[in-house]
Amino acid sequence: MGKKTKMILSLGAIISLPIILMSVIAYAFDLSDAKWFGWISMLVFVLSIVFVQRYYRNNFYGGYISYSKLLGGTMLMVLIASVIMFIYTYVFYEFIAPEQLDKMLNLAEANLYEQELSKAQIDSSLEMMKKYVLTPIALSISTVFSTFIQGFIVALISSAFIKKNTDAFAEAMKGVENE
Repeated sequence: MGKKTKMILSLGAIISLPIILMSVIAYAFDLSDAKWFGWISMLVFVLSIVFVQRYYRNNFYGGYISYSKLLGGTMLMVLIASVIMFIYTYVFYEFIAPEQLDKMLNLAEANLYEQELSKAQIDSSLEMMKKYVLTPIALSISTVFSTFIQGFIVALISSAFIKKNTDAFAEAMKGVENE
């Protein structure tokens, strides 16, 4: 395994660790419904991507990297983070906190009652959610897509600010000695 591959794998893991930590904090302190905590979690996600991009630029490319290389490398890291999040989400809802699925189902039921649907419509919707949506595998799959899409959007924007093109003259003059 090459140096670049190892770095991308480890930086992808670094992106996922703060997300997992925020999830554990939300679960431990019952903050999953708090909007302010959701915003803080998103900020942590953005900062983790910015951190790994800067580290990648400075430590693998010597401080200079084009937008496309940075975006491509970041997307590989985000892909790794998405896979790690898939595994974490599945383990979390299947083994650690399966009661969270019931909590989400109860919240969905309350939202359906607020929409003034008939009892048959509510029962049908809840049954479908229980069978297809609120399962550990379905939530894990949706986590992969949401992590990847959010990471892509963040990387598109942050890569524009973190990229650092080389000075063409200094690059051309490398190895030329002064006489």
